[in-house]
Amino acid sequence: MSDQRDLISEVPDHKKYDDYTSSLLGQYSQFQNTLRANSATVMLDRKETTDSNLNVDRFNELNIIFRSSTFKNREESTSENTATYRNQKIAVVVPAFNEELLIGDALSSIPDFINTIYAVDDCSTDQTMNIIQEYSLIDKRIVPIHHEINGGVGKAITSGFKRAIQDNLDIVVVMAGDNQMDPQYLPNLLDPIIERQCDFTKGNRLKNGFWKGMSAWRLFGNILLTTLNNIASGYWYIKDPQNGYVAISTNALKKINLEHLYPRYAFENDLMIKTNIADIKMLNIDIPAKYGNEQSKIKYLNFIFSTSAFLLKSFIYRISEKSKQSLNPVYPLYFSSLILVFAGIPLVVMNIGVIFALGLILFASACALEAFQQKRSSKG
Repeated sequence: MSDQRDLISEVPDHKKYDDYTSSLLGQYSQFQNTLRANSATVMLDRKETTDSNLNVDRFNELNIIFRSSTFKNREESTSENTATYRNQKIAVVVPAFNEELLIGDALSSIPDFINTIYAVDDCSTDQTMNIIQEYSLIDKRIVPIHHEINGGVGKAITSGFKRAIQDNLDIVVVMAGDNQMDPQYLPNLLDPIIERQCDFTKGNRLKNGFWKGMSAWRLFGNILLTTLNNIASGYWYIKDPQNGYVAISTNALKKINLEHLYPRYAFENDLMIKTNIADIKMLNIDIPAKYGNEQSKIKYLNFIFSTSAFLLKSFIYRISEKSKQSLNPVYPLYFSSLILVFAGIPLVVMNIGVIFALGLILFASACALEAFQQKRSSKG
């Protein structure tokens, strides 16, 4: 491929942008649509697809030239890296694995008030890292980070968290590389943290009417995991735990051990559990679901079962850690109920279900008590 600086210099004077980009858009759109249609073939052969009209190198050239009009003034405005939002330096972490079709759209959509963008390629096998590097030549806010070994989405996000702390940023937002996070809602996530209402915000797509575009199976899974995660994390009024559109202050991140966060898709759940143990206040922000050309890499049935097992283990860990921090009666109540439930399981087979039932009643009572305490605390 041609040197990217030469490609950028191809873009003519600003006055000619409209004519230039309109003529270029036809080629660009054709190439982009063909690439999407042949994405499976492109994954196997980077130089050329079975469609003789498509050359991946030329597509990337057109992509850089066309996008440079979007970024025309951005390089100058971000060269000193002074961008702030309400006097706060905001970072965005963009984890990406094999997102060559959408990573460019995700990066170009991030608004100018963002100070730094950590684009983390988690050992992709496609052109994701090359595209990130191309965009970093145009937008100096973009900091490419490459993982030599695939560590999972959680590992990629954690890499960005660490850099944000190291670079003395104030708040970190996560926006996935598949372009699912709508940047117009960034202020909604940031304002409560800046106004010190909380240190951690998470998007919620489960408000009635906000889940448009979400499949029935995906919606069912999210509702089920919300209930399980409420119990495991102790955040009783937080919905849509699998939503990765989050913002968190770096001061809050310093209170948890980032090295111990779960590296893969249960990362979102684990982060909530660890922040609850650290007494970090969290708020839900209603944000409509956004779906486009992305394809989920999650196998939902396996994910629900594996995450449920993870949440049970994490729940026991959470109440154990919290019981060391306070004398709250809810934690002994939880432990007593679990003992009765597990002891009662074999007795149920013998038609003796009293102990098991008593365990369930105690467990439900502990859940209700903890939820009540949290509600009362939030009002105070």
